[in-house]
Amino acid sequence: MLYRIKGILLEKKQDSVIVDVNGIGFEVFVSNATLMSLPDEGSSVTLYLHTQAREDDIYLYGFSSLTEKALFKLLISVSGIGPKVARNILSNIQLEDLISAVVTKDLARLSSVPGLGRKTAEKIIVELKEKMDNLQPFGNAVTGKHTVLSDAVSALINLGYKQQQSRDIVEAVMKDNPSLDIGEVIKLSLKRLSK
Repeated sequence: MLYRIKGILLEKKQDSVIVDVNGIGFEVFVSNATLMSLPDEGSSVTLYLHTQAREDDIYLYGFSSLTEKALFKLLISVSGIGPKVARNILSNIQLEDLISAVVTKDLARLSSVPGLGRKTAEKIIVELKEKMDNLQPFGNAVTGKHTVLSDAVSALINLGYKQQQSRDIVEAVMKDNPSLDIGEVIKLSLKRLSK
């Protein structure tokens, strides 16, 4: 089983990258989060790997962190979720938010991922809640962050803003300023919304 790949980043595609290792080009499928974290083409790159072998081909899935790889492996352990769906989930929700959504049973957040239906989201929560409780690489900060996030989103909705717009703005504010309290998050979110 391949664990890691290190080489020159030859090309970035929409959902994969080509990594040159001693003259051999490997196509590695990646999430949007990993893709955005990679250096420019021509630079040295290291990715953690998951190998998916099928009758007709071998697929490599790459991750910029071991946490993302661990979450990917948990997701594909859920019946009905294959590597493509797991990669799609990781492309559309931040790692902390995914853990938080499963641990706190936030079905609405999981269901908001494009292509992920309510039944599949419920299955993820049922099958992974206990495992993600044990994983929690972000410690108790996940629960605290989730509380600030959901409270700030609720406040913006109560002020007349749409749910998805509110969530997107609050997530962006919290990503840029992770240590802010609820009042500061709402204040900065309103400032961005008024632009």
